[in-house]
Amino acid sequence: MNLDNSKRASKIRVVYMLIPLLIVIAVGSIYLFTDVKDFKFVLYGFVFLVAYFIIMAIPGFYFVSFYAGPDKIQVRYKSLAPFRTSNNSIQIKSPNFRKYEVKSSLGGFKKTLFLYQETPGGLARFPKVSLTTLSSNEINTVIKALDLLLAINKAAK
Repeated sequence: MNLDNSKRASKIRVVYMLIPLLIVIAVGSIYLFTDVKDFKFVLYGFVFLVAYFIIMAIPGFYFVSFYAGPDKIQVRYKSLAPFRTSNNSIQIKSPNFRKYEVKSSLGGFKKTLFLYQETPGGLARFPKVSLTTLSSNEINTVIKALDLLLAINKAAK
């Protein structure tokens, strides 16, 4: 099973970057092309941008590419926030996959996935992956694929 939200993620990324650009252009235009030389408009724009970046960072919008097959589980993800640029990847061999958790927060708006793998030292939890940008159908597809892998692993024991 292969799942990719690149189209939706690119739309979110464009909006994420377009709104601050429009605010900077509006504040700059007011300051440069009008008789208003008061810095309160610059201050309002700055406060709005800081609040905007904080509010947009809370949901944790991510690009997510999910693959679940008989050999491995692979999740690639990247934050859509403007100042976070790291590409992350989780890869688990299917026989080592033990459990998963999908947690909801912010009244069910923010959904995060935790994957667990069996290691010689015990059960290892991978970093959380935000599923906020996925639709509910896509999240259900991911859950069904993970449940199927868990059932296969239990049957193989």
